[in-house]
Amino acid sequence: MVELKPGQLVRSLAGRDKGKHYLVLRELDGKYVLLVDGHKRSIERPKKKNRLHLQHYERFAGQVDQAGGENLNDDRVIKALKELVPPTGDFEEEV
Repeated sequence: MVELKPGQLVRSLAGRDKGKHYLVLRELDGKYVLLVDGHKRSIERPKKKNRLHLQHYERFAGQVDQAGGENLNDDRVIKALKELVPPTGDFEEEV
């Protein structure tokens, strides 16, 4: 199983949020991670998601990775997602 790191870009493959992009906030255990998007899923209210329901990309938000979650806020998450995800949301990348 692939290790998901804080600040890594992922996309939901299942559930009501299918197709939505998130940043990994942190791993909970071998099965679940906490995800944020800066809007509905803020730092204070991250989404718990089964890692099997995620597509991961080798794209990272440097500010999230460096901050380690300490100085992280929703504005930084929103900015990072805008930089990492193309406006159409469609891009092909190795998983």
